[in-house]
Amino acid sequence: MHTLVENDVHYISVYLVEQDPNTGNTSYYDLSDANAVIFRMKKYDSGAIAIEKEMEVVNATLGYARVLVTIPLEGKYKSEIEVRIGSQTITWLGPKFQVVEEIG
Repeated sequence: MHTLVENDVHYISVYLVEQDPNTGNTSYYDLSDANAVIFRMKKYDSGAIAIEKEMEVVNATLGYARVLVTIPLEGKYKSEIEVRIGSQTITWLGPKFQVVEEIG
C-alpha cells in the first residue's frame, strides 16, 4: 500500500501487464490502440468516486500511463485502470493507497 499526503499533487503511474493463461508468462499490455485510459480512485467506505481522470499514455508498448491528481482526504483508497479499445473495455485493479493528513 502506497502512502500519500492529502492535498498534495502527484503523478500516479502504472505499467499495465497481462498474463498468458497457458504459460503464466506476463508481458506489457500494448496501449497503442487505446482510445482512452481512465484512472479511478475510491475510498473503501464510500460509494463515491474520489478521482476519475483520463491518463496520459507515456509509452504505449510498455503499457505505461500516468495521471496528475490532487490527493483526496485522509483514508484508505482502492483504484482501477480502465482501458477502452473500440467497443471493448478492459479493467485492471490498480494500486491501493493510504492517504494521511497533512501536518504542516
